Amino acid sequence: MADMIILILIIGYCAFLIYRNHKNKKNGKPTGCAGCAGANCTGGCSACLWHSDPAPDKN
Repeated sequence: MADMIILILIIGYCAFLIYRNHKNKKNGKPTGCAGCAGANCTGGCSACLWHSDPAPDKN
């Protein structure tokens, strides 16, 4: 019984994501990557994962 509840929740969440993506596309909002908070994020979504350390620790 618990497996069915988990499966229903996963399917519902996937349906919600598809609906939200369709709604955003219909309203002209960008879909996919939401952007990056960093100032040096010009390479797309994957570039947001890589942050350079400007001042490495001095041991």
